[in-house]
Amino acid sequence: MSDALCPAGAVLTDTQATLEASRCLLCEDPPCVAACPAQVPVKHFIRALRFGTPRRAINLIRERNVFAGVCGLACPVDELCVGACSNTELSTPIAIGQLQHYAAVTELQADRQVEAPGGRGSCRAGGAGTELHADRKVAAAPKTGQKVAIIGGGPSGLAAAAELARLGHSPTVLEKNPRPGGICTYGVPSHRIPQDLVAGEIEYIKNLGVEIKTSSPFGRNDTLDDLFAAGYQAVYVAVGLQEAAVPQIPGLELDGVQTWKQLLDSFSAFNLGEGDRPQVAKSVIIVGGGSVAMDVASAAVQLGAADIDMVCLEAPREMPANRAELDEVWTAGARFHTRSMPLEITGEDGRVTGLKAARIRWKEPEKLIPSNAEIIPGTEYWLPGTMVIFAIGAKAAADLDKPLPDVKLDEADRIIVNPETGATSRAGVFAGGDAVADGGTTIVQSVAEGKRAGIAIDAYLREAVP
Repeated sequence: MSDALCPAGAVLTDTQATLEASRCLLCEDPPCVAACPAQVPVKHFIRALRFGTPRRAINLIRERNVFAGVCGLACPVDELCVGACSNTELSTPIAIGQLQHYAAVTELQADRQVEAPGGRGSCRAGGAGTELHADRKVAAAPKTGQKVAIIGGGPSGLAAAAELARLGHSPTVLEKNPRPGGICTYGVPSHRIPQDLVAGEIEYIKNLGVEIKTSSPFGRNDTLDDLFAAGYQAVYVAVGLQEAAVPQIPGLELDGVQTWKQLLDSFSAFNLGEGDRPQVAKSVIIVGGGSVAMDVASAAVQLGAADIDMVCLEAPREMPANRAELDEVWTAGARFHTRSMPLEITGEDGRVTGLKAARIRWKEPEKLIPSNAEIIPGTEYWLPGTMVIFAIGAKAAADLDKPLPDVKLDEADRIIVNPETGATSRAGVFAGGDAVADGGTTIVQSVAEGKRAGIAIDAYLREAVP
């Protein structure tokens, strides 16, 4: 067996999970744990599954990662735990991601579990036909009475809040959107991360004693000073990267130019019943070679795009997107133009007509960044299209310093923190996730930073706050 036991988003059957768990070597010093940013005890949770106790398995996972099921689906496991699996030397690596997802969904299903069509013995659609436990309470430490504000309800903020609640504090999450979850709710398309799974994991976090206030944007009229004045003894900043990056090329002002954030936010809001169906052109050009670019392509196909061209700096084997995501977009009929750099968006009467690009080579091998790309003379070409979507990364909000007085930022407007604790330059203020210099990058990394900060905030509160 392998990590492709079931289609993307599907759940292993009980038999599949038991058989896959039985292949684990239960290494004495598991390399898979060392490769996991959250240090999930893979050996121990797989042992629990082997002996038919998924509840114990999920409890073990959630001690380290409260987004167990989400990370089982969305983690780059081939680069982390699965990539480090010792079983690779014997046959194929253990499907750690799918086993973790199985444990989470099994625990989240209600007592009246309803099987998807096909019955037992076939893969169950991720979360389909399930009712989640909404009333399961989780034991926590005695209450300390100390309040902590969490700015941002994404993976890092919720992980920090969960850890603080476990330690007896009273965390309040301030989330600007109508629903918590951050990128899990409004970024990654629901065919990759089912929303009932996200909702179930957030319900678990709430049951720890976490208060979540949605539609509560921070920074519009208030600052850290206001939070401390309101009685919070510490603050964790996990606002993520609020703006999409775009290259500074001619034509950005044309009608038909969008960013990944605009499309995926509106697509997610539409699927959640919070907005209108986004409009995409029949012919779309997507700039980017990472997982977000593949998500944009999948969303565009679902929204009716007929012709999709993917343009990216990397060669096929250099593209950072997950292989399964690449295959999905390739199968959908997208055309890939690799080792290419966008030069200009062309237009007519104020609307996009296409994209000029050129082939590139790397000045230094293996240094896959735009500043290392060199245009090859005479290789310019033009792609027709009526919509160009940039999916080349994200950046911090330009005015992040205003609501965060006395918090030092780097040249890219990211928050500077102590890498061991997440502490910022202002006492009582901690930060993590994508908004931090060298932080975030993946959901599991953001979760790990949130848990780390929760532990550090607890130590700060016990030492510094009377």
